[in-house]
Amino acid sequence: MKKENNLSQYLTSVSDVQEKEIEWVIPKWIAKGGITLLVGDGGIGKTNLWCYLIARISGGLPTMLDDPDYESEVPPGMAATINYSNKTIYEHGPNRTCLYFSKEDSTATRLKEALDLYGSDTENIHTIEIEHLHGFNYASQDLKDIIEEQRPAICIFDPVQAFYPGGASMSSRQQSREALDHLIQLGQAYNTAFLLVCHTNKRKTDDWRERISGTADLPDIARSIIFTSYTELMPNHKMLYISNEKNSYAPLQETVLYTIREGGRITYAGTSEKRFAEYATSAPYKKAEEKAKSQKELCKEAILTALQEHEEMIVKELDDAITTLGFSSKMCRNAKEELIAEGMIARQCLSAQSEEDGRKGVKWILRPAEKTL
Repeated sequence: MKKENNLSQYLTSVSDVQEKEIEWVIPKWIAKGGITLLVGDGGIGKTNLWCYLIARISGGLPTMLDDPDYESEVPPGMAATINYSNKTIYEHGPNRTCLYFSKEDSTATRLKEALDLYGSDTENIHTIEIEHLHGFNYASQDLKDIIEEQRPAICIFDPVQAFYPGGASMSSRQQSREALDHLIQLGQAYNTAFLLVCHTNKRKTDDWRERISGTADLPDIARSIIFTSYTELMPNHKMLYISNEKNSYAPLQETVLYTIREGGRITYAGTSEKRFAEYATSAPYKKAEEKAKSQKELCKEAILTALQEHEEMIVKELDDAITTLGFSSKMCRNAKEELIAEGMIARQCLSAQSEEDGRKGVKWILRPAEKTL
């Protein structure tokens, strides 16, 4: 009697398998069909960075990560592949479709402004606003349907932990692998790159693997890993770096430096031979990091105390209460992001109706994690 679903029917000689070239969204940095991690401290500007990247991709424009020599051979906006056996380049039709799903920020209040800074073609960028993302996760049929319909060049999730299927834990290797396997299958089926935004943890180490929050399976599953942070944590210092710490399809790329100008605009500032380990162990970085950390810890304690007293607070009301204690708005914002990443507090978007004109809108609520509904 013949067995159903007999896998032997798919057994293939390797000699019969045709080589498949790597296709890039950003050459040598972000490959289609796989997962890339964008890693950095809370409040460092990861959202601004990925907005910059998809804005440029959507408009068919080169990014500061593009190799000028490679760019001269492949026009901006063209999807390209390299056959490493003979170094030939294949050009395909442009695919500038980008998707992003953020449970950190609203498009209307923040992200659209960031995207407009960089020459984006917003007709090619699609999203679902945060208030409609309840139950939307890596394993949902909705995601599969959207990817199948849009066939995006790149799809971004910010932050990574917010889109795990219900009950799945980032700390469990098996559950994390099962959750992200859905993305791997979608990426390979529809030739889409997935960029997952990750926070760092508080470990004092220069090993980039140990600084990524979550299970060790995250860096194992990713085909490329990109770190971003300040080159030095000095007062008024605005120089940041983008370091390629893992790359499965190309050599590790040269570290790119950039600054953030007034208005939040990212500007290319050169390259460096240093990587995460060297920046993380530099004396000025560590000294300033410890000073900033002591102030941030006090700010985090003030936030937790306020939320415990009130059980929940509108974000603006909490910000006003904390800044009156002498903490800066930036310090307050960074402290909140770290507490959210650590699972100490939770942010929730609720529907609200104006008492004045009856119009519906949204309001942001913060509460201790154990109070989350």
